[in-house]
Amino acid sequence: MQPFTLLNLAPLLTVIAALTAQAKQPNIIFLMSDDQSTYTMGCYGNCDVQTPNLDRLSAEGITFDNHYVSTAICMASRATVMTGMYEYKTGCNFQHGDLTKKKWLKSYPVLLREAGYLTAFAGKFGFDIIDGPNGKRLPMPEHDFDFWGGGEGQTKYNTMANASMKEYADEYPHSTLSYGAFGRDFIAQAALADQPFCLSISFKAPHKPATPDPQFDAIYAGKTFIKPANYGRENGKHFSKQSQQDRQYERFESWGYADRYDEVMAIYHQQIYAIDVAVGMIREALNAHGIADNTVIIYTSDNGFFCGSHGYGSKVLPYQESTKVPLIIYDPRHTNSGKRLRSDALTANIDFAPT
Repeated sequence: MQPFTLLNLAPLLTVIAALTAQAKQPNIIFLMSDDQSTYTMGCYGNCDVQTPNLDRLSAEGITFDNHYVSTAICMASRATVMTGMYEYKTGCNFQHGDLTKKKWLKSYPVLLREAGYLTAFAGKFGFDIIDGPNGKRLPMPEHDFDFWGGGEGQTKYNTMANASMKEYADEYPHSTLSYGAFGRDFIAQAALADQPFCLSISFKAPHKPATPDPQFDAIYAGKTFIKPANYGRENGKHFSKQSQQDRQYERFESWGYADRYDEVMAIYHQQIYAIDVAVGMIREALNAHGIADNTVIIYTSDNGFFCGSHGYGSKVLPYQESTKVPLIIYDPRHTNSGKRLRSDALTANIDFAPT
């Protein structure tokens, strides 16, 4: 890894691996979407979509144009992000098993808490923890965080169905904005504490089943979306024959990319719009409590999505559409903050946590 890449992915690395006698450690906010294609935001060149808060984050920070996940499926990718280990080291994927407690204890939330950080997690946790190889499944690691709004499995879009988030259900019945509210409220409490904090929020959106927040129905109503240049079966003939036997191939038709493209993409982008609103809620809270200038924000996704490219749907397959994901890092302390920086350095989801 080149020094430039490490410098720009350093917010977590420097805090965890080099905790020394710095006067004031930065707060860290780690935001992760689910199944978000890189080409879903204005800052990544999509003129069809509305993502004002994410675009502003991009303009103020650095946007990575070649950021990839090592395994394009949520369970494995999330374990990699947490631990900085490849899947073959975590052993964590649907076909292999869960993450052992020994490896979980090396995750960035655990290490930051040990280093004096106030920690919080909300949203889809994405994997289970076991007490040892082939061992007993343990409860969700709620007690490894100071504030908890997480859930096991896929979680639900219905806020009331997420036990740890029920208090937000009346005002925010759709889970995406409930996580924004969780972040807002945590920031209000953390601002009063005499210690830095790390807030991790893992949105369920825009993962299937496609369930957008109805209050945003008008955003893309009647919208015609520009199809990518590699859209459709005719642009996937060079893909392996084996890939055509998997569900990603048939989902081009069964998920509507073949004959309902505009409708499907309107729903998909509507879910991302809600994430954008939640990001705005979180940033407003930072400003309201006077701590924005010392808070690093990282935004990414657990994997990409084909969205009809090459005549495929879903993810998993080791092609660019499923493995390339957005990455924006905003560090207000950096001298180049606000200069719309972009990097074409090759980075990956193993780069966040120390290994």
